[in-house]
Amino acid sequence: MIALSYLEFYSGIGGWGYALEHACRSLQHATLAVMMDQTHLLKKPKLMSETIEKASTSSQPFQIDAKLLAAYDHSELCNSVFMHNHVTFTTPAQSSNESFRYKPRQTPIERITKEELESHSATIWCMSPPCQPHTRQHSNQQKEMDDPRSKSFLHLCHLLSVMDDDTLPSLILLENVVGFERLWEDNSLGVDTAVAASSEAPTDSQVKRSHTLKSQKGSTSRGSFAEWRRVLSYRQYDVAHFHLDPTNVGIPNNRPRYYCIAFRRGGLRRQFNKEEFTKHPLRSVLNTRILNNLFSREVLDKQPIILDENSINNQALNKSDNYKNEKTTIPPINFFLDADLMKAISHSSQELTAKRLSLQIPQKVQMSSSSWCFDIVTPLHVCSSCFTHSYGKYIRGTGSILYAGPLRLGTENDNGKVIEYNVPSIERFQLTLPEERSYDESWSNGINWDHMRYLSGTEIARLMGFPVLEPAAEQEQVAYNAKEDDLMIRKFSFPSTCSMKQQWKLLGNSLNVRVAARIAAIGIQAILNDLIEDKS
Repeated sequence: MIALSYLEFYSGIGGWGYALEHACRSLQHATLAVMMDQTHLLKKPKLMSETIEKASTSSQPFQIDAKLLAAYDHSELCNSVFMHNHVTFTTPAQSSNESFRYKPRQTPIERITKEELESHSATIWCMSPPCQPHTRQHSNQQKEMDDPRSKSFLHLCHLLSVMDDDTLPSLILLENVVGFERLWEDNSLGVDTAVAASSEAPTDSQVKRSHTLKSQKGSTSRGSFAEWRRVLSYRQYDVAHFHLDPTNVGIPNNRPRYYCIAFRRGGLRRQFNKEEFTKHPLRSVLNTRILNNLFSREVLDKQPIILDENSINNQALNKSDNYKNEKTTIPPINFFLDADLMKAISHSSQELTAKRLSLQIPQKVQMSSSSWCFDIVTPLHVCSSCFTHSYGKYIRGTGSILYAGPLRLGTENDNGKVIEYNVPSIERFQLTLPEERSYDESWSNGINWDHMRYLSGTEIARLMGFPVLEPAAEQEQVAYNAKEDDLMIRKFSFPSTCSMKQQWKLLGNSLNVRVAARIAAIGIQAILNDLIEDKS
């Protein structure tokens, strides 16, 4: 049994926890498949999940899991959703017992102490720091370190720089908006060059001297990312930087984000002994090329190399990668829509559910002078725009709305009969970037607003990669989610007390679970590769 303990900072609704669970189960699933082949069990069982469940209850050496030690978020609303979905029960009879639900700590991150983090001695840290200081809307990104919303992340950087060596995390996973890495250069380097190049972690006195030097040279030329890189360099982490999008993992949604994986060589050696890994089955699914081709030590005076999906495919794909076929096959949006909402469309307006009524576009919004800025998609589209926490509140650049009415796919049908031209063509709803659009006074001609609506929270959650409990509309969605069922991924839902607007806001501030799982899988493979290679 390999138990990877983790801390989740800025935990929100628990996206990183789902990602870690998905990554661990993927590795476990791949290891089991290889072991089955090795024992000549060439025929796949009818229910792979039953095989995994049986294996997970035994002491098989290929079992790997992520164990939550603590989560931190100041939002009571976020914590209520996190707790609703994080049940730490061991038997089904305990699943309804509230005492077994984990509630994140509301201690402000900037008040967490070095001693608290050292007491956890977690294997993994995962985080999505506040993105607002780094977004396009921020008025002065050059001074983002002075933004109060950066304070908590800078505090974590400081704690990481002064923690005892034996308590440092072996793996750190970070997600933020593209642009977080923009201010990489720092003319006011906070430590001596000799310290940064040293193979040993800095002492407390060296760190204090760093802050003194930085205060003397000012803060106008440095950013949080430069501070982050510097600390990773101090503590001798190997690092990889990525720009990834949900479309890379087969999800029809545009949400490009920056990701960072940092792992510390030798970090797992204090947890596991050599005998455990002499003939470990994980050897057969781990890719040793990951260590050499994706990761490197930070060179602070050089711009970081940002990798993309092609980099991963060229350097790191292996038989344990559950995403390699999804990067070229993206299902349409109707696979992600709620079954009850799509059924309601076929009935008269009197029979619309209360849920769908809450998703209708208000008339004052329809008549708004900015309504032409809506991103409109249909169930047949294979892309949607990024959903933000302002979805349903503002129009421009906050996320797609759905046209679910009749569509004309061409000028003629299969029988050669001309289709009615009062039915809008699918070509009419083509996504373009907000900055690339121009006003057209005829943009809404022929569009029936009764067929327009916002996407529900559970629909957006599916597009964000969450394993939603509520069923989707399309039968094909069953096949699309079969992999998650095989992996026995914990299901996600919103508590009944969470309103639709609250769901939108929470999801807009969250991350894409499937992309984060891809990053987590690479990071976990890196630290296990390092461990197994060292124990060979």
